[in-house]
Amino acid sequence: MRIASPNLEMKEQIHQTGVALINLFAGDLFQFIDESLKKTDGRNWLTNYRKTRLEYANYNFADPGNLLKEIIRFYSSPLRKPLRLVVPQREALSFYNRLEVLLEDRNDWVHHNVVAEKDTLKTLILNLFPICLRLDLPLKSECDVLLARLDGVEPEVPQADPPIFTSSKIDISDQALKEFAAAIPENEREVGDLIEQELLKYSYTLHLSGEIRDRKTDQLLSSFHPEIAGTLGALMIARKTNGGRLRITADGTIAAYFEEHWGYLASVKANQWFPGHL
Repeated sequence: MRIASPNLEMKEQIHQTGVALINLFAGDLFQFIDESLKKTDGRNWLTNYRKTRLEYANYNFADPGNLLKEIIRFYSSPLRKPLRLVVPQREALSFYNRLEVLLEDRNDWVHHNVVAEKDTLKTLILNLFPICLRLDLPLKSECDVLLARLDGVEPEVPQADPPIFTSSKIDISDQALKEFAAAIPENEREVGDLIEQELLKYSYTLHLSGEIRDRKTDQLLSSFHPEIAGTLGALMIARKTNGGRLRITADGTIAAYFEEHWGYLASVKANQWFPGHL
């Protein structure tokens, strides 16, 4: 273990562990890329690349944010070359989508936008683990040890966005759920259908309780629309039983992460959603 084993009852230590895992991941990932490119493009590949664009002169790829942004956003980046050698084309979309989720995780943990609890640490590790396995990164050892401590999770089971718990619980009557379901148009899209529209900047969490949380502000939808939030959350949990991350398009299409892609989950109107988001 390259990091201290945390006291899982102390939020400060959980937070430190999350940030340390992200930093270790970036270090392992860049080492994997660097060793591969030195063999194919020469020992000076990074110096040569920095000469291609002025902003790269002092660009630090040891920073997790810089490294992940480069890989995700620039298809022609040489940093993708070693990844293409080990990630089959059929798995590429899932792989880069997971890296994008990890970039959001990195921002949340570094800027203290997460509740430092065992469940959120487990979520982070289960997002890291499949990439560590695919690339055979050393971090998989730390993930193994920590997952064993977090209630015996089976790390070999891939999970794109594992269950996220919240202490609150929404009570939904069967009648309310039936009324909401009756309002759904017959020609509604299939759950999981690929979302091709542009996703807005907002990001949310669907908790197992049915609560829907704005990840940036930590506000709950139920605090704005208690008359609809619980029923909407119950419907989405019925469609995606492990909860997880949500995004939204300008027309109110709610997208959930379905392992390989952002897929359809539900639709809302502006007056049913967080104020100012639609």
